[in-house]
Amino acid sequence: MAKIYRFISFETFIDMIMRQSLTFVHPSIWDDPYELFAINTKFKETVGSADTVSSELAVETILHQIISNKLYCQSWTKVDESDALWRIYNHSNTSVRIEIDLNDIKELENVEALDVEYLDAPYEVKGKKSYYDLLKIKRKAFSHEHEVRLVTHYKFKDTDDAQEYIKDYLMLSGDPKLYKNIETEDISAEVERIVSKLNVNLEKKTFHIYYGHIDNFIKSVMLNPLAPEWFNDTLKMVCEQHEINYLGKSELYKINK
Repeated sequence: MAKIYRFISFETFIDMIMRQSLTFVHPSIWDDPYELFAINTKFKETVGSADTVSSELAVETILHQIISNKLYCQSWTKVDESDALWRIYNHSNTSVRIEIDLNDIKELENVEALDVEYLDAPYEVKGKKSYYDLLKIKRKAFSHEHEVRLVTHYKFKDTDDAQEYIKDYLMLSGDPKLYKNIETEDISAEVERIVSKLNVNLEKKTFHIYYGHIDNFIKSVMLNPLAPEWFNDTLKMVCEQHEINYLGKSELYKINK
């Protein structure tokens, strides 16, 4: 079975096991300013390529912009450990590595696992149509991460909720190209069609996904190889209390005599 790994702070680990949830964040929170570059480029190309915008294209373009702000992600890796990962996610030498089964992702509500594609030019979006295809593009400078990206999208309450938001957007946008050919009666049908394909909500920069219904979701926990011994004892105690398999400190730097 395929395994994936995540290197996190001790505090994040405690929050995770107490909530029994994974915390997803909007990509704009991450350090790399290119995270939404492909999606935004596709949005501009879609609008810019049309002399006039049909009601269908206009509404879909609006939802495209909304959705790009309402996707939530969490980064994992296929690499079980490396010097680079322990150093990047150091957290004062008290970081921990958690291991899960990639197959268990299918049991999470509304979550997909994407293998990140590392490209020289992430803004080349020809042939990539879906939001998820665009979201998994990163520059080759990050290829050492071997990232698996978990993605979810936050949902509208219902179609009426989405329809009201789009009406407000059209009124406030001030861009006639986005609503020039839209009739009020066309909005409902278009929203129904698009929301049925990809549902989103309109709040928050973080989103929690519950995993407590999956037995033994966390397969193992490992401690930073440079952690002090007293911290090793603390993490071992926490894992025993929550019946999580604890592997101890990483032996990455240990010399085998």
